[in-house]
Amino acid sequence: MSKLEAILFDMDGTLMDSEPLWLKADLAMIASYGGFMSEEEHDLYIGMGAVTFLPMIKEKYGIEASYEELREFQERTYLEIARSEICLFPQMIALAEWAIENHIPVGIASGSTKDIIDEMCSITGIRELFPVRVSAQEVEEGKPEPHVFLEAASRLQARPEACLVVEDSPVGVEAAYRAGMRTIAVPSPMVRDPKDFLNRADLIFEGGMTAFTSEKAISWISREYNF
Repeated sequence: MSKLEAILFDMDGTLMDSEPLWLKADLAMIASYGGFMSEEEHDLYIGMGAVTFLPMIKEKYGIEASYEELREFQERTYLEIARSEICLFPQMIALAEWAIENHIPVGIASGSTKDIIDEMCSITGIRELFPVRVSAQEVEEGKPEPHVFLEAASRLQARPEACLVVEDSPVGVEAAYRAGMRTIAVPSPMVRDPKDFLNRADLIFEGGMTAFTSEKAISWISREYNF
């Protein structure tokens, strides 16, 4: 087993409880352009990020507005909600802090735009904890393609095969798999069946964030990487 050289965290739904907030923002955005999407249908897009999600929405609903206009609407709506409602997952932050204490670099690899990532990390007070933050906006393609994880690994000077990813979505787990990285999956409540959608993960907390503890994750990491 390779030495563990970095832990890469997804942001939305993994470090912070933001997926329900994106749901509100996205459904409002679609409705404002004359479309309708159910919550169940929206669940299929979890983890994709704006660079993948918005072009699909433009095509699906025949929206004539530009990508930039849609992105600005989506971000503005999301931030109005998130500034008062966003919260961190304490157990996930505890895992990141453990990694840093044990000299394992950590980074964020997210489908959100760079502005959103930076704003959310500032609001929640974790900018200093995660100095390396990579947006899908900065790479060729977003999740489920592996580029955002590969870029984060590169910035941390870590080999992909020596990185561990923590994710909540099927497309995120798939992206990590394509990057050649191992994965801990903590499924979002919006994932219908973790066994079906997250079968590429190395460790699955089937109960999602309610089942996740930093102690369990650290115990598994310690066994797998001989800490």
